[in-house]
Amino acid sequence: MMEIDKLKKWADNAQKFQSEEFWNNIFDTQNKNSTSGSPGTMVTELFPKCDLYETDTELVVEAEIPGLLKENLHICIHHQLLSITGEFKTLKQNRKYFIKERPNRKFKKEISLPYPVIIQQVKSEIRYGILSIKMPINKEDIENIPINFNQS
Repeated sequence: MMEIDKLKKWADNAQKFQSEEFWNNIFDTQNKNSTSGSPGTMVTELFPKCDLYETDTELVVEAEIPGLLKENLHICIHHQLLSITGEFKTLKQNRKYFIKERPNRKFKKEISLPYPVIIQQVKSEIRYGILSIKMPINKEDIENIPINFNQS
């Protein structure tokens, strides 16, 4: 009986992955299902896939954006929230498509940064389909708050 239950769960999951609604939700820019990479960081939107890591002096985000032109990309930081918005424009006029699997689509990825950064010194570049954003950490805005012990 246990094996039948496992098989039923597997079939239910397989059916979910085959549904068009499931895949539309993955690329839906209105989808606000949040995932968290670590405490203090919050990510909305599953696309584009990103890494956020820290070096000794900066936070770095690397995002996969193959085929995206820089004219169709916008980066903004406001109150420790990094927003990456863009639009893939794959549909070309005057073409007779036999297969069209890459739709035009807009996206907005928001990442809550774990530390304040020096916005005036942020640098970004696109190389081989990878967007790299380097953000120097603003150590002056990171304050240690003293804790008073009251034992009375």
